[in-house]
Amino acid sequence: MIKALCRVCNQMVPSDQFKLHHTYKQMVCLSCYTGKTQKKKEDDERKIIQEKQKPKGWDQEDEYLNRLSRINKDEIKNQFTKIPGTDHVKCKCTGCKYEFRYDPFHKKPRSCPYCDADIPRMRTFNLL
Repeated sequence: MIKALCRVCNQMVPSDQFKLHHTYKQMVCLSCYTGKTQKKKEDDERKIIQEKQKPKGWDQEDEYLNRLSRINKDEIKNQFTKIPGTDHVKCKCTGCKYEFRYDPFHKKPRSCPYCDADIPRMRTFNLL
């Protein structure tokens, strides 16, 4: 198998996996063709920007509180509502807004049946 260097991501890839990209106007590997490399670069840039935006005196405790706040917001976004007469709750997916029945004790289904997005853990059982 012959390997060639992708000019966009500079990785050695088997030559049969190259495709002509309309934007770059050259042959690129599959990861560059599907946009994975571009997304990875954008994510790296975002992380650098976020690290720079942290205020002076930011420590591990602030990071922990920030992460905990984000988890609580995700749980609120999912909009769990109790289904009367059962142990199940109705969950509304944040990605596709699809409503489905969720069993918090058996944790079934593990992801949204429509878009396969992960369901965050229910930390509060005040609905049950």
